[in-house]
Amino acid sequence: MSHPTNPVLLSRLRDATDTMAWREFFDCYWPVVIGWAQHRGCSEHTAQEIVQDVMVTVFEKRDVFRYDPARGRFRGWLHRVVNNRVAEHRRSPAQRVRARGGETDSALIDRIEDTREAEAVWNDLFDRAVLAAMVQVVRREMNPRDFVAFELTSLHGRSPKDAARLTGMSRNMVYKAQRKVLARLRQLAGDYADEGRLCLQVREALQSLPDGAVQRTLTGQVARSMRSSLSGQPVGSGSGV
Repeated sequence: MSHPTNPVLLSRLRDATDTMAWREFFDCYWPVVIGWAQHRGCSEHTAQEIVQDVMVTVFEKRDVFRYDPARGRFRGWLHRVVNNRVAEHRRSPAQRVRARGGETDSALIDRIEDTREAEAVWNDLFDRAVLAAMVQVVRREMNPRDFVAFELTSLHGRSPKDAARLTGMSRNMVYKAQRKVLARLRQLAGDYADEGRLCLQVREALQSLPDGAVQRTLTGQVARSMRSSLSGQPVGSGSGV
């Protein structure tokens, strides 16, 4: 499975003042960045620094968002940016100074080789994050009760009878709501043609999301870094990690 990146969103990202586009971008892709950094052996603190660095890099290089499939996929470009930031942290003086006190991020990373398996891990992180973002799009589009009925039955395994009782809907309304939400998800995530597979992938994608408290902290830090970038002030991990 391999979801294409939304070209409309990429086009909007070229406008630095389109804060909604940047928030959507951050909400979608920060789990990919932090997940990959931690997979490469980075500590939680370092992984959060890398998220900030990557988001600011993407923001400053926003001209890359001229959607052109012939130039290669966005996921590949983002993967290179993240790997570069991980490598920079490996070379930082702080990593070398900590060597006596215990194993550094760099030492952990050195024990992980780049293989086709690593590429598969990146693609899995990327696809799960995109699918989780699609779920949030559908959540915003749908009637709240309809989406709750879908969550109860398709994601949490509750019976239509239980879902009807908990939502105040009839069982027939629950069935209709479930079909409506699934149809919209299938429309957005075309690779998930099988309904049973789609529900499984949605559950896995949502369960794989990092802690929401970390997201809230990083959202504010990245926003401050982007404002600093626009105003011409120095930008970097010193923005609050």
